[in-house]
Amino acid sequence: MDKKLKPLANTPPSTAEILRENNNSSNMHNFEGPEKVFEVWFVPEKRSEATKMGLRAVKRSKWEYMLSLVKCQIISVVGNESLDAYLLSESSMFVYPRQLVLKTCGTTTLLNAVPEVLKIAKSVGLAVEDVFYNRQNFFFPDKQLHPHRSFSDEVKALDTYFKYGAAYIVGKLNGNHWNFYNAEKKHSVPEVNIEEDVTFEMLMTGLDAKSMRPFYYDPKLSSKQASKASGIDGFFPGAEIDDHVFEPYGYSMNGLVKDGYFTIHVTPQNSCSFASFETNIILQDYTELAIRVLQCFKPSQFILTLMGNRTSMQKLNRVSGTRYSKPGLDVRKLLNQDFHIEDDILLKFEHYDLIFLQLMKNHPENHPKRNNIFGADETSPQRGNIDPNSEASTQLLGSKSTVPGDNRDDRKEGSKKKGQ
Repeated sequence: MDKKLKPLANTPPSTAEILRENNNSSNMHNFEGPEKVFEVWFVPEKRSEATKMGLRAVKRSKWEYMLSLVKCQIISVVGNESLDAYLLSESSMFVYPRQLVLKTCGTTTLLNAVPEVLKIAKSVGLAVEDVFYNRQNFFFPDKQLHPHRSFSDEVKALDTYFKYGAAYIVGKLNGNHWNFYNAEKKHSVPEVNIEEDVTFEMLMTGLDAKSMRPFYYDPKLSSKQASKASGIDGFFPGAEIDDHVFEPYGYSMNGLVKDGYFTIHVTPQNSCSFASFETNIILQDYTELAIRVLQCFKPSQFILTLMGNRTSMQKLNRVSGTRYSKPGLDVRKLLNQDFHIEDDILLKFEHYDLIFLQLMKNHPENHPKRNNIFGADETSPQRGNIDPNSEASTQLLGSKSTVPGDNRDDRKEGSKKKGQ
């Protein structure tokens, strides 16, 4: 892969320029930490040697142009035999031969890049198989640009490019919640092996101010020292870590472990503190990892999602004899960290299961003010209290199908390796 930085006519402002502009405005403390996450799985249009490298064969200059449409740029790249991990000025991108994961924060316009992503995939002989888009509710929705001013607008944009789209809001509409969209395009693919696929994510707000110190820029300290001081370098010992501390504050990192990744992004300022942790590394149990993440950031509130296909979810550990047991999670141990459950939701799609938990500190008055800044983010049919155990806790928005998995083919067929 070409790793030389090539200037483009419409390359967006640098991170330093963006931060300088923020420092000179009244909005410097109102950065939008929650990321927009766009994941696409592809299949070869034709069987040929040319498609083996797939998206990894794409030159860096093409990714740079695509990212300029998003309004972000590449800071650094690391890779191994399975994937390439791009650290961006606003979050991260992961490239497998036939899988792309792009997540961007702030006021980036991620969905503006969809046509270019499809064009790039077609250039290496790939066609769309599965599409996933998700994000937490925005804290400052009025600052977003089209098509991200509301989830309804995002759904309309996605439905323009993909078939069989279905959109959901998971959690309380009058509190922090999770927006999710899935679409799938039919293909005649002879392989029938369903590969393992799990994504574990934690979205944390109201972070402990003392724990945020490593994520403020200090010219005397390296990003590696920040990762060590915070405990992040111990999440997956031996992982290849690519990290960056932004000036004057903010932190991003990508980590590679064999054919999986984990990524962390931190907005440390007290007025809008937010941290995200995501990994597709497959574990039998995610409980201890979740506890390590909580001990690092000490949030007053967090959303946890665990989503995987049936092949993967059935292999996860489950503690028997307790209502707090989930596949791959012992929720009792999370509650022992001085949290209580606000939302506990399970969604079953045709091939995927989604576990959604929202936990809050038992005594939030002893912790930083939590970012439950619910504004005019979502154009939704209902607002108000919703029983998290009822079907009303998920709202279907702007979708073309009304039943999860309706008229869909089997998903993620192919080799056992991720994105191959």
